[in-house]
Amino acid sequence: MNINSRNVSEAEEVLQLARKDLIAFGKLFLPDDFKRSETPPFHYEMADAIDDKECKQLAIILPRGHGKTVLTKCSIIKDFCFTPKDDMHFYAWVSATQKLSTGNMDYIKYHFEFNDSIKYYFGNLKGRKWTEEDVELSNGCKLISKSNVAGIRGGAKLHKRYDLIILDDFEHEANTITHDARSKNANLVTAVVYPALEPHTGRLRVNGTPVHYDSFINNLITSNAKAKKDKREFAWKVITYKAILQDGSPLWDSWFPLKKLEEKKKFYQDSGTPSKFYQEYMMEVQSEEDSVWKHSDIRYWEGHYEHDSDNDVNYLYISGDKVPVNTFLGCDPATDIDTKESDYSVIMAVAVDMENNLYVLHYERHKSIPTIGSKSMTDGEIIGKKGVVDYILELHEKYHCLSSTVEDVAMNRSIFQALNDERRRLNKFHISVIPQKPGGHQKRNRIYSGLSGRFSMGLINIRENMFDLSNEILTFGPRMAHDDTIETLYYASLHSFPPKYAKNKDENYWYKPKRKAKHWIVA
Repeated sequence: MNINSRNVSEAEEVLQLARKDLIAFGKLFLPDDFKRSETPPFHYEMADAIDDKECKQLAIILPRGHGKTVLTKCSIIKDFCFTPKDDMHFYAWVSATQKLSTGNMDYIKYHFEFNDSIKYYFGNLKGRKWTEEDVELSNGCKLISKSNVAGIRGGAKLHKRYDLIILDDFEHEANTITHDARSKNANLVTAVVYPALEPHTGRLRVNGTPVHYDSFINNLITSNAKAKKDKREFAWKVITYKAILQDGSPLWDSWFPLKKLEEKKKFYQDSGTPSKFYQEYMMEVQSEEDSVWKHSDIRYWEGHYEHDSDNDVNYLYISGDKVPVNTFLGCDPATDIDTKESDYSVIMAVAVDMENNLYVLHYERHKSIPTIGSKSMTDGEIIGKKGVVDYILELHEKYHCLSSTVEDVAMNRSIFQALNDERRRLNKFHISVIPQKPGGHQKRNRIYSGLSGRFSMGLINIRENMFDLSNEILTFGPRMAHDDTIETLYYASLHSFPPKYAKNKDENYWYKPKRKAKHWIVA
């Protein structure tokens, strides 16, 4: 249909529909991009979140080629076309490379200059400034396109801060190689990009695919999942899907059917990089095939712990059964000064039943905690943060542990000194602490050899809300972000052993049988 032949009422209907719906705007004004395939449901979810001005931090984390950038381009054009006269928009768009940055800006400029539908409904919006990195529309809207997050700093030249900053695939293999590089990415987002937004109305949007377990994008995925499990609010709205859903169906059947995804998977496998398929399309930096341990190796348990003080026996109540157990503690203190930002101090209590099944009862995982907390001179109460020693003593007594195994390296000798001083002060010499030498620099080989037998036999049981431990088990390997929690599991299990209890059949309780003296002939 010739758009010039449309009457006023038809034009108004089109504008009202396009104003309210990003997908409708795309189909009406950008049909080459939006009518190539059927619009999938997750695109509508993305569009609603993008149009929601109350959504201040939005992360769209999807497989490659699933429409993140196309919807971003469309949303910028839509917002600029419908901008109020008294409230011009000031946006910044950061891409991975200069080539992508220039290409994205060319797309925006082309449609404002040559798209007949846009020109018919909104007139000539080309403004005074029309460069590869900076455009200004005739209605006052302004867009800056950069290939470096740091370029956002100080970019506000219109006496206002940014209304929207979009980080589009700003993380890639080149800038996530080292820990310092990954930390720099996170710092740029929090210390440079976020403060550059308008305080009350500014919005931040991140589009991406995880490229490393310790990348900013992947940390958003894991932190959001943890917040959901803990039933607490998260500062970001995170929209993330895998190319193949849990029921085996494709996320975008009309564009990426299973046949196409299998072709891509075979390409990566035959090219010697099967993990790339999982990284690019399944949101997993490490593939299931390359993982040391898989979901099937983990068992989950529900129940609670109880101590029978009369018989000095620990119990777990699991599915109505009363299971006698021995309890142990493991501790991996954060002591590496060079990587202090990435290290956690972890203290973990575990239980072992008579069949050598191991149950993780509880763990504390903290950054930047002291060796021991400051105590009040009057009542001995902790002032401020608890320290490693405080958690060891607290969990050891709470779960009546037989022993506590603590990593013993030169950097944490202060922990053993503080433990001895505190045991002396509290008169708690029954708390047994075993210093454990790491035994070489091949830490992950040591963890693997210590835990592989238990995992292969399905003897390790964790709680479903132990997200950090579960993540470290499934991502265990050279590319994992943290190994503090799984190393603590190794220390907790190292000196553990099953109980040897006897059962009183009449009164239905377990007890520790006392050793009887044997006849000297038998002995």
